[in-house]
Amino acid sequence: MQDIIGQVVAWLLLVLGLSCIANTSMWLRVVRDAMAEPARYFFMVILTLVLGLVIIATHNLWVADWPVAVTLFGWILAVKSALFLLFPQVMGLFSGWTDRFMTTWIRAGGLLLVIPGAILVYRSISG
Repeated sequence: MQDIIGQVVAWLLLVLGLSCIANTSMWLRVVRDAMAEPARYFFMVILTLVLGLVIIATHNLWVADWPVAVTLFGWILAVKSALFLLFPQVMGLFSGWTDRFMTTWIRAGGLLLVIPGAILVYRSISG
């Protein structure tokens, strides 16, 4: 089960990261919309909370190797989702950010997802 979760997370990181880099304007609209209407995203956040908890329950490996990236991703998803559900007003903290600044952060975040995603995908397909 850990191998399957690891592969799913690897591909998810890679595809999400590439999407952030290639479709930055779409992600900017999503973020702006989430700031304006956080309730619209509650269902999606519940799903990401479930995904994070599944990863934690099945792949909670604290090792000095790449599998820890999957574990960290699960914890980040779970904590971020729980915080959003408990404190949706936190999105207001980002309302003063300019589109240019947010675009930079979205692209940087995409790169931060692509790097471990690509490494984990390579490791999963190379055996």
